[in-house]
Amino acid sequence: MRRTVAGLLGGGAIENARHALDDVRRAIAERAELQQAGHRAVAALAPGEAIDLLARQTVGRLAYVARAGVPDVVPVNYVWSSGAVLIRTGPGPKLQAAQRGEVVAFEVDELDEENRTGSSVVVVGKALVVPGPREETGPDPWASGPRRHLVRIVPTRIDGRRIG
Repeated sequence: MRRTVAGLLGGGAIENARHALDDVRRAIAERAELQQAGHRAVAALAPGEAIDLLARQTVGRLAYVARAGVPDVVPVNYVWSSGAVLIRTGPGPKLQAAQRGEVVAFEVDELDEENRTGSSVVVVGKALVVPGPREETGPDPWASGPRRHLVRIVPTRIDGRRIG
């Protein structure tokens, strides 16, 4: 009798998809029960709300692939300008990721810890070094040191969520 790898692992792609769909259905049902019991719901932000949050904040986290394929997440100062995230950086792995044109993620939060509410926005897009004059509008970094390079992240996706 011939056995396939999919058969040994408990089914093929269709069976895996059925299990995943069952898991999603269970999660939806559990969330509905929690909401009925008075627990806080997580809801998607409208696109305009996500953009407004990006425009209000000045500190976020940049997730990128550093040396040797190792992911890194670092806090950065930024500005939202002309539909893009702008970050200043100096020589190092953030700049190298932008020079390679890596796809990165950028995340910003607005939290009210006392009331346990908040919003979060994630931007995904290609990081690119802005050529030319370094005086272009950009953030004023909190950290000292030379940050002569401007990196632009033009979103291919913006997702926002709110709790509470």
